[in-house]
Amino acid sequence: MKRTILPFVAVLLACFAAVPVFAGFSSYGIPDSSEIRSEIASSWFEAPIALVRSKSEELYDDGAGHSFQVRIEEEGAFYKIIIAPKSVMNVDYIKGGETKRVESSVYREGTAGTWILYREARSGKASKIRIHFNADPGVYLELRNGENKTFADMVLYDCYMVRSVPLGVRFKKLYSMSFDAIQALTKKSLPWSSLNVVPGQYHPVLQMAAVIRSCLPRMVYAFDAAYNEEGKLYSVQRNEPLDLSDEAVRKDPSLEQARQAASSGSGLVLSATGFLKWIADGIIEPSTGSFTKLGDMVAPTVNYSSLGKKGVISQTWNLSLTLDCCRNLAVEALNARSTKRSYRYKMGGSDETGVDVTVEPFVSDIVDGGELRSVGYIQDTGYSITELKSLLYVLAVTECQYIYFGAIKSGSKVGGGDSVFNNCAVFLPYFDDNGSFDCIVFEQGKEYDLDAFLKLHGDSFVHLERVKSTDYFQPMYR
Repeated sequence: MKRTILPFVAVLLACFAAVPVFAGFSSYGIPDSSEIRSEIASSWFEAPIALVRSKSEELYDDGAGHSFQVRIEEEGAFYKIIIAPKSVMNVDYIKGGETKRVESSVYREGTAGTWILYREARSGKASKIRIHFNADPGVYLELRNGENKTFADMVLYDCYMVRSVPLGVRFKKLYSMSFDAIQALTKKSLPWSSLNVVPGQYHPVLQMAAVIRSCLPRMVYAFDAAYNEEGKLYSVQRNEPLDLSDEAVRKDPSLEQARQAASSGSGLVLSATGFLKWIADGIIEPSTGSFTKLGDMVAPTVNYSSLGKKGVISQTWNLSLTLDCCRNLAVEALNARSTKRSYRYKMGGSDETGVDVTVEPFVSDIVDGGELRSVGYIQDTGYSITELKSLLYVLAVTECQYIYFGAIKSGSKVGGGDSVFNNCAVFLPYFDDNGSFDCIVFEQGKEYDLDAFLKLHGDSFVHLERVKSTDYFQPMYR
C-alpha cells in the first residue's frame, strides 16, 4: 500500500509545485501589488526624489490577471508614488448623432487595491503609506514612518478608528509586504471586523426604502400631525383631533393643503414625528394588528433636574419631544417582534431595551486638516453630525438589516437659543452589490441623500434608535 501511495503523493506535490503562485490575490478580495512593489522598490521608493520626479507612468502585470499603473503625483509638501490597479469604466462617445458605449481602462487613485507611498518633496524621505482596501476611497489604512517605529492609523471618511498603533515592523519592510500579511500582523490591533463589508444582506432595508419612496407623493406636511391608534388624524402633543378649522387655517395658511387632503382622503397628513410613527406602524401593525398609541409615543424619556435651567424651561416647553418619540417608537417595534412584548423605556439611568445607539468607534476626527478628539456619544444628546456618516457606515457593517430613527437636536428660539429636539428622520444604511456604502434618509416626508442631509444640519446632534427592518413592511396607505 505504501509503495502505491508514495509515488502518487510525490506526483501530486510535483504538480502543485509546477503551478506558479502569485501574490495578486488577497483574501480580502482585492488585487495585491506586493510582487510589483518588490520589483520597483529601488527605482521608485528609494531612488533620489529628483530622479523619480522625471519618471513617466509605468504599467505592470502581476501574473494573476491584474494590471497596475505606477506613477508620481505632487500633493502639497509631498510626492505620491501611486500603484493603482486597473478598473474598467463605460464611456459614451457621440458621433454623427449616434451614441456608442465603449469600455475604457482607468487607474484611479482610491480604487480598492491602491497602494501609495508619500515622500517629502524637499528631502525625498518616505513619510507614510496609504492602502485603499475598500470600495469607498474614504476608507483606508495609513502606515506612518516614525522615529525608529512604524505606526498604523485606520481612517473612515474623516474619523480615526485607531491612531498611532505601533506595528513592530520596519517601515521599509512594508514596501514588499502583502495586504494579507499586514492584516495578519494587525488582526488584533486594528478594527477590521467593523469594516469588513459583506454585500447582499440589505434586502429588507431596500424594500422598506422602496415602499416609503412610493408613498411620498401622497404626503402633506402639517405641524404636529399624526394618525392615532385608530387611524384618525390627531395632534401629537395634545392627543386630540387635529384642528383644521377655518380659524386654524387663517392663522396658518399652510394647513389648507392638509385640510383638503384630510377631507378628500387622498393623502397622508403628517408631521416629522407623525412620519416616523407612520413608518413604525408599518412595521408593528402586520405583527400585532394594531397601531401605536400617541400617549405611549410621547411618554417622557429624559429626566431634567428641576433646579437646572432646562428643568425650568421643560415645565413650559417639551425639549425632548422627538427624542421621546424616537425612543418609544423603537421600543414598540422591538415589542412587536418580542415574545414578551413588555419593554418600556425607563427615564433616567441606562437603557435596558437596547434601542439607544451608544457605540463609540472613533478616537478622533479630522477637521480642516487638523485633528480633534472625538466627542463620541453624549447621553440624551447623541452624536455630532460630523461623525454621523462614519458611524452609520460602521453600523451598516456590524448591524446589517437595521434602520435608525434619528432625533435631531439643533438650535431653537426656545429657552434663549438652547438646543432642543425639534425634528427627526429615519436612516436606512446599506452596501450595494459592489460593496459601496450608501444611506437613504427620509425627513418630514422627503427623501435626501446622506451628504445633503449632513449639509442641511451642519451644527446639529443626532440621537439614534435602532429598529430592525422587515420585508413585511405595510404602512397605512391613503
